Amino acid sequence: MIAKIVVTALLAAMLGFAGLIKIAGVQQSLTARDHLGLNPVQWRTIGVLELAAVAGVLVGLAWWPIGVAAAIGSALLLLGAIGFHTRASDSAGETAPAVIGLGLAVATAVLQFG
Repeated sequence: MIAKIVVTALLAAMLGFAGLIKIAGVQQSLTARDHLGLNPVQWRTIGVLELAAVAGVLVGLAWWPIGVAAAIGSALLLLGAIGFHTRASDSAGETAPAVIGLGLAVATAVLQFG
């Protein structure tokens, strides 16, 4: 139970931060958006999806089907992020947050299941 809470909280913190800086239009986030070749609507949509995932994985602590669905959705979103970083020829260091997030999303789905 403790591992489930810790891993879920780490994923929620990571996605919450990422989503908020996208929606708020923080300059560093906008620079990343332009580097990855996304338009403003796509970037804000990703931010909203990240915040929705935060809500989903946290609700999943009480009702696991929602948490598993949100974690799987997060994993798919992060796979897309890895794809965009790869397409942009980013270094391992620049891609690492998405890879770490993917690991947290998969772990959250497994730990929240049943």
